[in-house]
Amino acid sequence: MKDDTDSSAQPTLWGEAPEPRATGARSRGAARPHRAAAEAGELWTVEEVADYLGVPKQTVYCWRTSGYGPAGFRVGKHVRWRASTVIAWTLELERQG
Repeated sequence: MKDDTDSSAQPTLWGEAPEPRATGARSRGAARPHRAAAEAGELWTVEEVADYLGVPKQTVYCWRTSGYGPAGFRVGKHVRWRASTVIAWTLELERQG
């Protein structure tokens, strides 16, 4: 009889469930993989912006208060950045060289 389980799964200690594989669904607080293009209208959190730019979250917040960096906006009490804006900002920095 054929076993349908994933043979590449690593055994776990103390009966812990294995980490789920990335399937495209995003869990809250999980880092998003870098990609060249963002979905239209997709909003990023400070963690996602910091991860994409390779800087600490505090740097993104400092940039925001000083007027530097990609433009973010408030959604209620949360700050969000449009993914396309962050990517366009980095491309402009690269162009300016």
